[in-house]
Amino acid sequence: MSRGMTLIELLVSMAIIAVVLGLTVVGIGALTGVQAKAVTNELAGAIRTLYDTSALTGRTCRLAFSLADDVEPKTSYQAECSTGAVAVRRESATQFELKQNMAPQTAIEKEEHAKVEALLLQTGFSEQEAKPRTLPSSVTLSVWAEHQLKAVAHGKAYLYFFPQGFAENAQIVVRQSDNAWTLVVSGLTGKVQILSEALEPPI
Repeated sequence: MSRGMTLIELLVSMAIIAVVLGLTVVGIGALTGVQAKAVTNELAGAIRTLYDTSALTGRTCRLAFSLADDVEPKTSYQAECSTGAVAVRRESATQFELKQNMAPQTAIEKEEHAKVEALLLQTGFSEQEAKPRTLPSSVTLSVWAEHQLKAVAHGKAYLYFFPQGFAENAQIVVRQSDNAWTLVVSGLTGKVQILSEALEPPI
């Protein structure tokens, strides 16, 4: 004569089913790139917010990316703006980024380097679309902005927005498993085009 399942056996069976369903959902999400697509849309919103904020407030802003590497296993990004309504010239910001790991050679370069570094002192940003965001470990980014010599996939990367009403031309590739999307940022308008493929930067 067969007996029914005890309460404990029933709970254990339900827990096993829940774990299997959870793993299935995660696997399907990785195959379809659901998380990467969501990150892509969030980034597009953050870029538009910073473009508008910089133009309206007269502050230089940037998206600061911490891309996964040996030290930091997850990728994150946050919005930052200069502490005052100060317009950093596009060329100055570019020079700063290219030379930040190099010792300035002349007194003029040292002065310009210090000036730009001071102007780019950053504070937190409170806009909902641009709060600090840590990405799922299955999602990776590579970032190219026009001040860079090549796309950056590990470490620090920045995308600048200027008070004069323009940004840097940029491409951000979002990947999850075999899925990839590219955000193409227009420096003149701040508009973002989303393409369902991984583009090479126009270098």
